[in-house]
Order: sequence, then structure tokens, then C-alpha cells
Amino acid sequence: MTGAPFVALLALLTSQSSSIEEVPNEEQEVASPASSGGIGFRALLEVGPLSFPSGTPGGEQDLFAYAYPSLGVDGGEDFAFMLGAPLRFRLLDNAPEQKDQDYGAWLRREDWDERSDYGQVVRLLRIGDESGRFGLRIQPFLEESLGRGYLVNRYDNQLSPNYHPAGGTVSFAVGPARVQLLASDVLAARIFSGELLLDVGRLASDSEAHFDRYLVRASAAHDFGDAGGASPEATVASVGGEVAMYKGERLRSWALLAGGARLNAGAQDVGGLLGVAFEGAFKGTQISVTLQGRRQGGGFRFGFFGAGYELARFSAVGLSEEPQADQRVPQDFSGYVEVSVARGDGPDSPEVVASGAVEYSAFGRADGDLSLSFSTPGGGTRGIARVVVMGLGDRPRYSVAVEARQRVLPAMYIWASGATVHFPQPDGALVRGVSAGAGVGVDFARR
Repeated sequence: MTGAPFVALLALLTSQSSSIEEVPNEEQEVASPASSGGIGFRALLEVGPLSFPSGTPGGEQDLFAYAYPSLGVDGGEDFAFMLGAPLRFRLLDNAPEQKDQDYGAWLRREDWDERSDYGQVVRLLRIGDESGRFGLRIQPFLEESLGRGYLVNRYDNQLSPNYHPAGGTVSFAVGPARVQLLASDVLAARIFSGELLLDVGRLASDSEAHFDRYLVRASAAHDFGDAGGASPEATVASVGGEVAMYKGERLRSWALLAGGARLNAGAQDVGGLLGVAFEGAFKGTQISVTLQGRRQGGGFRFGFFGAGYELARFSAVGLSEEPQADQRVPQDFSGYVEVSVARGDGPDSPEVVASGAVEYSAFGRADGDLSLSFSTPGGGTRGIARVVVMGLGDRPRYSVAVEARQRVLPAMYIWASGATVHFPQPDGALVRGVSAGAGVGVDFARR
């Protein structure tokens, strides 16, 4: 994780709280036009050395010069646009016999060798309001969920270091119905999913007392597996309902019931869940908690397209196992917990956003995902960290990333990052490595 993913993750995490800025100072598209009454512009450039693995079995670390230029425009609540390109220029190649794989032995070829990689140039395109009647958003996905996350949950499409797609969502509302469509890669045949949310209270009554109390969700998702490396196709679907047990000004609670199924030929496995969810806002802190008991197994599990899926689609657990689409696990019960906390009262106060999810299956396997971002008052110091664990208690695989920014001048900051990386191979195995970098950044903003 270097530079470019930093803004996407922070923007995603901080969006959980309306009291926290939508994106960080370092790569905020612009200062908020809503407060200034105009269009905002921002330009940024980050540079520095980067140590990055070759990505081949037995390969060594290569040295790159890293550069990330970006330019953003913000037209307010209904429009934002950011362009940028993370560029790695090879300085030292510890496998010189492979130089013909790189453009001019300089620009890292694997970052630009398929159509999907050109999607990374669009760091953000936002039109409309996703919580309103229409919204469109295109950007890297780092913690993306569809609805309650029964199928697509905390999904990260940037986890594979040689695959850099832009994901997209479209949502619109018509009367008591709301539709959300999601594509993990807007330039290739990968994961496509959609959800229909029906407010039964609005459908059956004109009384506001019944609005947003009785909801039905129907969703489906399919992975074609045709970009970022070939992998088996997978199709899943779910139907669920939820009832508001309590709806107050500061606290809401829901009872959840859902069923799901794997629809691929020869893998018609099913599952079900019961759960509760709580959402509250208290003195500058927003919190949500979800607790679920699940019965699932075989080829189906809730949150099938999860945080670690971009690696699990090659090796479900470990580094050289069967793909998740082909994996069959015991039919058993599991417990799932997800917690999100956002704390902040604006740019002059500390801001912290923490989010985590853990699922433990009775047959002895656990999967988890934890992300954390923080900012000091005024945004002088910012940091993020994320840990994704797949198959703990079986053949575990860990993905870890940390990154920090420290402003040293009004228009200059220093950055440092480190991460584990896993490179998919033609045979489906994963090659593990470590990336680390540091450097300086300058930014410029006008409104």
C-alpha cells in the first residue's frame, strides 16, 4: 500500500461518520465547496524510493522510484472527480534476465499489462448522492459492501499487487424500492452484483411511523473470473428480511433473518442466518454492531466476496490450495461479529475510525479483518492500518498494510508505508513478499 490506496481507504473509512471529513487533507479532492460556496481544485505529487518484490518464485527485492501525481475537482455534494496514477519506475532489477518483461526496463509492466489496470487512473468519480434518489461512484474498492454484506462484504479489489481495477456502484430509488448495482471492475468481466431493497412499510402504508421498519432484501452476485488472472466462476444469491425493533433519534436496532445459496452447477449449497444489528450516534461518536449466528457450508458462505477474496479466488487459504470457488467446507454453525466506530468533531479534533469483522466456524476455522485510521487535530498526522486473516486454525494467510503521513510544512508532508503482498502465479499458487517505501509529498488546493 503506497500513496494511492491511502486516500481511498481513508475516504472509505471516514465516510462512515458525517462529522468526519470525507477524505484526508493529503489527498482530499478539494476543500469542501459546500462550506466555501464554490468549486474546489487540488493537485498533489508524492515521490520516494520503494522496495518491491519481483513477484516470482525465488525472486528477490527490486528497487523502484515511486511517483504518484493526482488532480481533483469537487463540485459539492453531487459531484467529485479525481485523476491519479501510481507509477513505479524500476531502478534496480535483481533478475536482469526478466528485463524484457518491463516497458523499457523502467515502468513496471505488471502495473499496466491488462485493460483493467487503466482503471486505476480514475481515483474517484462521484455523481449524485448514494443515499438519495440517484448515485454513481467509481473508485478503487478497499472495504466495499453491498447492503448488509450477505454476499459482498468489506471487499477489497486492490489486494492483488498486479491487478489495479476501478470498481463502480450505481444506486437509485423509486418509491418504496431501492436498487444498488456493483461491479468490482468497470473495464472487465469480474464480479457483478445487485440488490433490490423493498420497504414494505412504505408499500403498505402512508404513515411515516411504518417507514423504514420492515425491509426485504434480494441480492445476487457472479464472478466471471476473467481479469487479474483466470479463476473459477462463482454465483451466489440471498434473500433476507429485517425488522426495526427500536427506532430512536440516536439509536436504532434491527432483527435480521436471511438465507443464501450457491447456484453453480454441482454446488447448490444453502445457508441461513439469524442476527441483530445496532446503529447509534452519541456525542460525536457513531457506532454500529452486527451479531449473527449462521448455518452454512459446502460451497456457500455469507460474505462470499469478502476482504481477502482477490487472493482466495486463487488459493482459499494458505499459499497453494484450491480456489475458494472449488473449496468445500463442513456444513456447520458459525458466529459473526462486526463492529465499526467513528469518532470526530471536525478538523480541529482528533479523528479515529475503527472497523473490524470476525467469523468463527465450529469446525475450527476463523477469518478476520480489521482496519484503523486516525488523524490528529488539523490533520498534521494521519495513519491507517489493515490486517486481513484467512483460514486461521487451518492454513492461515495474513495480509498486513500500514501507512502514515506527517505534515512538515503547510504544503509538504512525509510518508512511509509497509505491506505484505501476494502475487498470483499461472498455476494459481501465491508468492509472498514484503513491500516498503518512504518519501515526500507536496499538495496545492484552491477553492
